[in-house]
Amino acid sequence: MALDEKTATPEELWEYYMGKYKNQNPIARWLTNGFFDQIASLIKAFPNDYRILEVGCGPGESTRRILTMLDGQHLEASEFEQRLVDLHQKFGFPVPLRQESVYELQREENEFDCVMLLEVLEHLEDYELALSEIFRVAKKHVIVSVPNEPLWRILNFMRGKYWSDFGNTPGHINHWSASGLKTLVAQHGKIVQVLKPLPWTIILAKAHD
Repeated sequence: MALDEKTATPEELWEYYMGKYKNQNPIARWLTNGFFDQIASLIKAFPNDYRILEVGCGPGESTRRILTMLDGQHLEASEFEQRLVDLHQKFGFPVPLRQESVYELQREENEFDCVMLLEVLEHLEDYELALSEIFRVAKKHVIVSVPNEPLWRILNFMRGKYWSDFGNTPGHINHWSASGLKTLVAQHGKIVQVLKPLPWTIILAKAHD
């Protein structure tokens, strides 16, 4: 039975979002590790005094992985879902964490050198507003990642997932190819690098010229 996210307990919600990270399939783990290897390659090029904000940290696994990539950089995180924030605060979170919406970040302009939005944009109804907001808060760089479509759905279909929805992952309401995401992000900042770890697209952009 599918999880009812509206009525789920914090623990059930955390387990649901952690599913992709707990997948023991060696191919799935290899793909996920490849994604974070590419994120690490971007972060390691940043000066060690950079202030980084991850928006939409979800179950916190991405935050914990990013934390291991740092070499002196300061990391904070935010999450909209209050139940997850309460759970993180109950058991301890490794970086400062704030409950806030990506549409209205409680941050000053240019407060962070880099703002990261990983695996969030495909879920948002107003993705343009979200991008405007993270670029507002970012002083130097923005990192955005989304599933690379239609490859993402093709791979889901091939492994027998979500056939009735043509391979679309539940909750994904937006779909971008690498070129489509590049065009979108370029409306907000200058594209620096496009990475395509199977089956994602990651873009590094300059927040200001």
